[in-house]
Order: sequence, then C-alpha cells, then structure tokens
Amino acid sequence: MRRILVAVDSTEVAREAARVALELGERVGAQVMLVHVLPASVAEGETADFAAFERACEDYARGLLEELRLHTGHGGPLPRIAVLHGEPARAICEAAGAEDVDLVIVGTRTRGTLARTLLGSMADELLRTCPKPVMVVPETGRKVHLGQEGAALDARPGPAPLKPNGVPG
Repeated sequence: MRRILVAVDSTEVAREAARVALELGERVGAQVMLVHVLPASVAEGETADFAAFERACEDYARGLLEELRLHTGHGGPLPRIAVLHGEPARAICEAAGAEDVDLVIVGTRTRGTLARTLLGSMADELLRTCPKPVMVVPETGRKVHLGQEGAALDARPGPAPLKPNGVPG
C-alpha cells in the first residue's frame, strides 16, 4: 500500500477516520492525503460577494485540513491536503483515481434505515461506485483499532470488523 485518501469534514467521525488513516499509513509506510469536498456551486461564483464567500469556504476547508493534519497525534510524515469541489462521492472517486490511491477511508454516522433511505449516505455511494477499495470507519463509540497485520478491528462486541473494502468480514 502506497497511498491512502481519507475524506474529512468537521465531524467527530471524520476525525476518527483521519486517525485510522494516519495510523494505518504510518504502519505500512503509505502517504496519506486528507481531502474535504465543497459543493460545486461554491466554485461557480461570479459576483464579488460570491467570490468572497467562495474564498471564505476555501479558507475554512484548508483550515480544517491543516488542523487535522497537525493535531491527530501521530508520529509519521504530515499528510498531503486537498480541497475538492463537486458532489462529494464523485469528487472523492475522481481524486482516488487521479491520485492512484490504494485505499479510500471515510467515516460514517449511524442513522436509522428511513434516514439512510431518504438522505442516502456518501459512504454507501462510495462503496457502490468507487473504483478503489473503501474502508468505512464507524461513528465514535465504536472505535476502530488496527490489528497487527494492519486490518481494521473493532474493540467492542457488535458487527464484524471492517475489511478494507468497507464490507463486514
């Protein structure tokens, strides 16, 4: 494994996904790339006010990525960061292909069946459409720990550990 891409936002589960990615990257000697996706509409502004709003969104995203990069408590090399634009799952898939990553890591919040059906899930969409293996990190409360071989293990009873493609194993 040479490259890992992890999609993050401002949620706790994104921090956990970043921690897992950085720990795994350090163990296997892989370069980690933290990405945050802004909606495409933010990149399409034409007025001065909208351009200022776009810059503020970009600054926020870069600040979030810098904070995660510097405050994750790992000893490995600093990860690369990138702000992407577009529909999140599509932008992440495109970046994963362009960067030729070996693994995409994303966090997911626990939601009920109805909410997941109505709102969808970016993690679900990535599992269906991403050409690269996807690891889904569960919401805090089910911490993911990496086993000796670098496989994701769940420290608490419950569903089976996650395989690198995000499928319970």
